[in-house]
Amino acid sequence: MSDTVTDKATEAEVWEYLTYAPKGARCSECKKVIEPLEPVRRGHEGRASGPPVVFYRHANTDECPGETVAA
Repeated sequence: MSDTVTDKATEAEVWEYLTYAPKGARCSECKKVIEPLEPVRRGHEGRASGPPVVFYRHANTDECPGETVAA
């Protein structure tokens, strides 16, 4: 399960809220380091055992083209 909901009218995935990532976090889409106080979308995925894995993505899609960069 993730922190998203589906808009029933458009069937598009909608994130529930914006937040700020912890220091040193990277965008799960483009792998760039997220700057302090930069708004991000937060999500999580469940695992078979243990707590869910939390991930962050840029809220501004202009900053996150979806292309991965070398880590």
